[in-house]
Amino acid sequence: MKKIKTLFATLGIVLACSFAANAQTAEGETVALADGAAVEGTFAIEATNVQKINVWPQVSSIKVMVDVENADTVQIYNAVGRLVKTQKVSKGQGINIETLIPGLYTVKVGDKVGSFTKK
Repeated sequence: MKKIKTLFATLGIVLACSFAANAQTAEGETVALADGAAVEGTFAIEATNVQKINVWPQVSSIKVMVDVENADTVQIYNAVGRLVKTQKVSKGQGINIETLIPGLYTVKVGDKVGSFTKK
């Protein structure tokens, strides 16, 4: 069972990286997908300008913590780059992720990004 979970997690990372590499758009723009559908509020990053932010625990089902200095807005994106949650957090405050479906998520705070897996 653990090998299957690892396989799906790896597949999610590969798909997310592939989508981000092909999108090449700024945050909030509409991205045209291969099947002609469009997704608004998507997120793509360029690998050259990425600053990491600490997100812990890496795997959680209830709450994650994000390393912010002051009160700041945290945006959470799913594996396909769709914005699924926005929340203002203060230092030491967690983000409730119970309503998110299991999968790989990217966290964005300003120009910094991190990631976690919802189990």
